[in-house]
Amino acid sequence: MEFKFNSAAELLEILHKEKIDPADYIIEREAFIADIKKEEVLQKLDQRIKVTRTSIIKGLQTPQFSPSALSKGSAVLYYKSEKKLTESSLFRRAAAYALAINEVNASGGRIVAFPTAGSSGIVPGVIWAYWDEKNNAPLIPRMEEAPYPKQLRDAYLTASLAAVIIAQKATLAGAVGGCQAECGSAAAMAACALSFMEGLAMEDCFNAAALSLKNSLGLACDPVAGLVEVPCVKRNAFAAVNALLAVDMTLAGIKSIIPFDEVVLAMKQIGDSMSPNIKENALGGLALTPTGIEIKNKLSG
Repeated sequence: MEFKFNSAAELLEILHKEKIDPADYIIEREAFIADIKKEEVLQKLDQRIKVTRTSIIKGLQTPQFSPSALSKGSAVLYYKSEKKLTESSLFRRAAAYALAINEVNASGGRIVAFPTAGSSGIVPGVIWAYWDEKNNAPLIPRMEEAPYPKQLRDAYLTASLAAVIIAQKATLAGAVGGCQAECGSAAAMAACALSFMEGLAMEDCFNAAALSLKNSLGLACDPVAGLVEVPCVKRNAFAAVNALLAVDMTLAGIKSIIPFDEVVLAMKQIGDSMSPNIKENALGGLALTPTGIEIKNKLSG
């Protein structure tokens, strides 16, 4: 079986030729690359899924306050608020879950980089929110133990397929491509995963990923005081909602005029042309606003 691919087009050709399920393919690929058994791949996957579940519950049960005080329990505040514009429980759950995970990260808790620490809430936030909505989970979800159901595992595995392509054609690092490469990529991964959970073909999954990623192009990485908190934590929630809308549009039959592979190349070109000052070093953007400078001076003093 061929395990090397550099684009969605190449991957789709392999899947079609081998007549293999995308999730099964990524298990085979990971086992081959890591030189381990497929059972071990699934064990490692379950370990990571469990960490994402734990971080969601922790971030919703107890308001997370970071040492810098820039993160102040936004997940709990948002999720429990009676004042709301939308009645969509999936929308609110996905945003709250994404906030919770990233606040746990900012507060020194354990998370899974997805694909980075600064974007860690988006993919698992969307996947778990969808899962919990389908299963009528309570406001604060219960812990679920491994082994996890196939649909849940498949969602995480499918998200990784989008990430592999982005990593090879562009970058997943904010220091290289700005936050479009972190939160933008994560939203595309989440859109791909959720589309697969909805039973869509991989072509449609990549369509949703393209729709999502297009709307993160040019996103600066400008962390205030150099910390992965402002704007990172709240941006996770916005990116999660971006992914939901991309899937909703795909389900409605809306197509991205620019295919996923070309969107990824556009992201790389934009990242290459970005000023270094908006690539994670806190030398531009929000980090150099009067308030951003004041926060930096206060924390460094």
